[in-house]
Amino acid sequence: MMNKKKWFKSLALAGLVLAFTAGTALAGARGVTDTEVTMGMVLVKTGPVAALGIPQGNGMVDYMNYINEQGGINGRKIKVIWEDDGFQAPKSVAAVKKLITRDKVLTIMTTGGTNQTIANIKNIKRYKISNIPNGLSLEFFDPLNPYIFAMGAVYEWQYQVIMDYIKYDLQMKDPKIGVVYTRKEYGKKGLDAVKKRAAKYNIPVVAELVLPTGSPDASSQVLALQKAGANIAITCDVLPSVIPFLKTAEKYDYWPKVFGFNWATDDLLVQACGPAAKNYIGAGFAGSWSSDSPGIKLAREIAAKYNRSPKLTSLYVGGIGVSMLFCEAIKRAGKDLNPDTLKAALESLRDFDTGGIFPPVTWTSESHAPSKKVKLFKADVEGKRLVPITDWRPPRN
Repeated sequence: MMNKKKWFKSLALAGLVLAFTAGTALAGARGVTDTEVTMGMVLVKTGPVAALGIPQGNGMVDYMNYINEQGGINGRKIKVIWEDDGFQAPKSVAAVKKLITRDKVLTIMTTGGTNQTIANIKNIKRYKISNIPNGLSLEFFDPLNPYIFAMGAVYEWQYQVIMDYIKYDLQMKDPKIGVVYTRKEYGKKGLDAVKKRAAKYNIPVVAELVLPTGSPDASSQVLALQKAGANIAITCDVLPSVIPFLKTAEKYDYWPKVFGFNWATDDLLVQACGPAAKNYIGAGFAGSWSSDSPGIKLAREIAAKYNRSPKLTSLYVGGIGVSMLFCEAIKRAGKDLNPDTLKAALESLRDFDTGGIFPPVTWTSESHAPSKKVKLFKADVEGKRLVPITDWRPPRN
């Protein structure tokens, strides 16, 4: 009898130890307590391109605050620590290390742009940082990177859709394309995609011109396009370069159809350029600020609630969408929230509806690729906004 009693006591004690250990492991999950989840993000807030990071970061933070006011997720409130990298890869790496080792965040929702994310690849894998970067590069998910989840159609796909529109929707009699691009990665990829699609469609590319990002004037590029007879100009650069390009073209009374990709598809372009934007068409993977879709209406309500007047509405909307995806994953992970269950929850999304903020989102354990779909938007000069002229569409085969 004594041996049996000792055995039962030992068994009970072992059970208590296991229960305590499990409880300690759960309580010790990085960035997670019974009442709070700590998330990080690394996004530019200062320097020449701060205007691109601030609205997106505000959207991400505002949505988390909105969720907190609804009671949080599974009994936990969301805390966000925002680190500024100045759009510089070394600072981004330092910020990621700080968030993981000092702040012990559950994950870092975005490590910013392409170069910053590339610089952080090793740490993203090492620390199991499920991440939705701003860089829209094919290399981030093909082959599969286990912790990078792609947000929107990659640059090549966006320019393929633009070329499809020129071929099948625009139907100009004698199209001649001039490409204005930056030597940054997204500019070179855009140029390459345009040239390949143009060759497929037998549309001549009559000029390839470099316009450094942030150039205040594009006179030499505009004059070269005019001389080459380009009646279509495709820009492969961000908003701060496309705005002066359009204004310069207006100055020289040059009115081609002008196309751009997502980082130059925002209402601010029309507001800044006025009539100079009348022929502009942009591709974007986020819905229009003026849309009546449920997700965009919610984004406007959240902006009003927190007294935001985002200059770059497309980026604010995108920030809302990224936080929406993470919140859904946190909800699906349940009480046992940790880096592994968060990743698995993101991989469980199937045609997830963001209410028109993004196309339906599907990720699996075998693919973190984004939807290939984008919408095309045309300038509404009188309304000072961009309005959709297509539904979500992928590149043609």
